[in-house]
Amino acid sequence: MSLNARSTFLLFCVLSIFTLPTLMAQDSSSYYTVSHPDEFEIDWAGFYNIMDARTAEVRKTFPHHLDLAYGTDPKQKLDLYLPQGDVTSAPVFLFLHGGGFREGDRAHYGAVAEPFVKQGIITAVASYRLTDDGFHYPDQPTDAKNAVKWLYENVGQYGGDAESLYVGGHSAGAILSADIGVDRSWMTEAGIPTAALKGILPISGPYDIRERGRPGEVYAYAPTPELREQASPILHIVDPAPTAVVAVGSTEAYVASSQELADQLTAAGVNVRFLVLDGEDHKDTALSLANPDSELFKSALEMIRK
Repeated sequence: MSLNARSTFLLFCVLSIFTLPTLMAQDSSSYYTVSHPDEFEIDWAGFYNIMDARTAEVRKTFPHHLDLAYGTDPKQKLDLYLPQGDVTSAPVFLFLHGGGFREGDRAHYGAVAEPFVKQGIITAVASYRLTDDGFHYPDQPTDAKNAVKWLYENVGQYGGDAESLYVGGHSAGAILSADIGVDRSWMTEAGIPTAALKGILPISGPYDIRERGRPGEVYAYAPTPELREQASPILHIVDPAPTAVVAVGSTEAYVASSQELADQLTAAGVNVRFLVLDGEDHKDTALSLANPDSELFKSALEMIRK
């Protein structure tokens, strides 16, 4: 190889190292919300751009492990974000993204991890299989359960406390976090003690989906009336996690559903904090979770600290 050729090759390698994260970033341009902006009041392209930029900054600052597989499908992976320095027996928070079960990816949501890891909390951000790829209920809650199982079995090697797990999510992810958190009977079959799941943090979701669904979203998630009944967490509060923060923006359509979930969890003996975030819309509540000064994050932190 000539000197010039070798120099060119080395330059290519160096550039590849710095550009690879950008090249591998999840492309949101094909998402329905982004490619059909006239159908939505919220600027979802702008939302994903903000989250992508903040996620890139988080990855520059905090230790992390990307694309950890909890299954064989490309979507059955999670990203793990760690506090700086030595980590021992840290509580673990799993975040499940939104997107109507048809779009979204863990790659956008590393920003959510920042305030948690700053407080010594290991944060996992998981993807799950989507309806646009032909997957429907119960595939998505099965993925969420398997992500929890992976964390229980593996997070100890990263300094996490497998007996101190918390699960939250936004929108579709809120439904999933509620689904696996209001009835922990699945954990016994998975070989996980139910006491390991300490709390849930469902944000901005409808929890009774029997009579709700926009084309391509909830009805695709649970295509039949029978499946929609099974997929409604509010109808199956059997053995819930002992603590919960249920949050919703005051301008969203999900205030009544969130209030009902909080009320029924309270009736079941759960220590619940119900938050109506003043003036916030559907994107704002996701951004609030990534904001260390927000009421939402402070409530989540209080739940985990207790």
